[in-house]
Amino acid sequence: MAREQIKVPFGYEPPAQTRKGTIFVFETFEDWTEADMQAFAAWAEEKKFVRAIFYPQHEETLRRMDIPSKAPYHARVKHLESLLKQTNSSVQLDLDTWEGKRKKYTPMDTSLHFLTDKSPGPYFLCLSDRYANLFVTYPSFKEWIKNLRLYINEQFHVPLHGRLTEYAQRWETVRFGNGA
Repeated sequence: MAREQIKVPFGYEPPAQTRKGTIFVFETFEDWTEADMQAFAAWAEEKKFVRAIFYPQHEETLRRMDIPSKAPYHARVKHLESLLKQTNSSVQLDLDTWEGKRKKYTPMDTSLHFLTDKSPGPYFLCLSDRYANLFVTYPSFKEWIKNLRLYINEQFHVPLHGRLTEYAQRWETVRFGNGA
C-alpha cells in the first residue's frame, strides 16, 4: 500500500510538544490523603506530564528495603484506588499492581524495567526522601539516573545521601503530600 504524500510550506516545523512523558511514583501510599493526591495531581499538571503511574510496593519488598508499613499491600491498593477515583486531573492517573501479582520481593531495577517497557518516554521518577536515599545506594542507580529524571518528595525530612550531589542536574526536590 502506497503512502500518502502531504505537502507543507517551505520551512515548516511541527509544533513543539507541550506535554512530557510518564512519571512513576514509588511509595507505600498508606499515609496519603485526598489532599495529598490533589496536591500531586496539581503538581503533575503544572509539570505537564501525560501520565502518572502509582506503584505501591509489596510488603516483602518494603521489608527488604527496611521501610516500615503498617497496612498490608491489598489494603494500600484499595486506599490508593479510592484516592484516584476522587481525583480529577488532566494527567492520566494510573495504578500498577504488578508487584502484588508477584507476591514477593521485587528489586527496584526490575520494577523500573517493567514500567519503562510498557510506558512512553521520557521517564520521570518520584520518590520520597527515604526511598531516594536507598535508590542512590543501588548499583543500577548510575544507569537509571541517565535514563530518567528524579523528583524527590521531601516527605520525611531525611537528609539526602551525599552521592546525589554528583548528579545534581538530574534531580530536584518537591513538596507535596502529608499536609505539605
